[in-house]
Amino acid sequence: MARATRSKPKAKEATPEPPVSTAKPLPTPAPNPPKLFVLPKDTSPDARIVTLDNPATATPSRYLFCPTRGFYEFTRVAAPKSECRSWLLTSAEQEEEEEGEGEEEVNGDEERIGTGYVTKSADMFIATPIDILFLLLPVLAPKSAKDAKQHFLALDDYTDSLAAGNRHWKVLLAQHPSLARMIEQRVRAVCDSVDAAGETMYRLNAEKVAALLLKKAERMVAHGLPKSLEEKFIKTALEVPIMSVATDETSPSPSTLDTATTPPDEKQDATITPPLATPPQITHLLRLRTCLTYLSTTYLPPALLPRLPTPTFPALTTHLAALATLKQTASALRSLSDNMSRKRAVAEDDDRIAARDAKKRKKEDDDRKKKAEGRGVKMLKKADTSGMKKMSAFFVKVDRKK
Repeated sequence: MARATRSKPKAKEATPEPPVSTAKPLPTPAPNPPKLFVLPKDTSPDARIVTLDNPATATPSRYLFCPTRGFYEFTRVAAPKSECRSWLLTSAEQEEEEEGEGEEEVNGDEERIGTGYVTKSADMFIATPIDILFLLLPVLAPKSAKDAKQHFLALDDYTDSLAAGNRHWKVLLAQHPSLARMIEQRVRAVCDSVDAAGETMYRLNAEKVAALLLKKAERMVAHGLPKSLEEKFIKTALEVPIMSVATDETSPSPSTLDTATTPPDEKQDATITPPLATPPQITHLLRLRTCLTYLSTTYLPPALLPRLPTPTFPALTTHLAALATLKQTASALRSLSDNMSRKRAVAEDDDRIAARDAKKRKKEDDDRKKKAEGRGVKMLKKADTSGMKKMSAFFVKVDRKK
């Protein structure tokens, strides 16, 4: 008799240990990371970045001051959030040392690695010129829109107001006498002046400010607007709607109601010539108004805006009103066409539902009749009655013989 044997269990395979990573962990991000600034060339060695109040928002903002070239504002240029970009920054002194070493091998390369800095975002701040007049308007203009009367004041009164409201203004005015001359030159451009006791007094003139803004706006239009502003505020605003609605062969649409005299064999064009053309001067006026709006909202104190005379552009206003009317008409036509399409679809659905219900009722009636038939009738249906007469043949009226 064979003896049963028990097989030995298989030895468990040893699981390999995961490889140990030799990469060094990234250092913790700095709480105040460095930023990349693009500064103009040939500035004075005394140029510095200062913190001054923004004229439109009254919030502290960074500006670059050069004693010989004036003030610069910083424009932030950022990469799209969908793209992962960064900056690798290093000091200029380190680059000069590495260039001086030439092709000599340097021991301890690991000590040189990590002396730079990698920014998390690829933002840069570009210094662009700004008229010092905009920085002076908060002290030249009235403090609020309710102030109806302004007084003539000496230039020192205005500079004292600047120094009292900001510590950096006080330092700049004390260290750079050329700044006072810059201020006086720009104050004369927008203020009325009178002489009193051998001293010149100044008061802001709103009409001069409006004329200066208009001149700046015309210069912006001459240089050309950025592509994003042109697309959003000019092209989109002057876009003429197409006064046509998609049609089919079965039913007319509102756009073809007025073309009933067209021969049937003539092909209908789905695109109609725009009913309103935009003259070149209208485009120029819209660009000019867009630049004025940008300057007013970005660089002027809010209390000064109600006092400025607003330039009127009657031709532009009339053209935009006509465009608004056309857009409303086009929207109404599209809405009417959509309603007709929906009604046609609903009517077709109702017909299909009615046909389906009729078919269902007929089937139910046939099933009910079949269930009501007796056994004899069912057997008779199965019998061969091809040679038999029908019961109605026995009840035919027979003519009597004469």
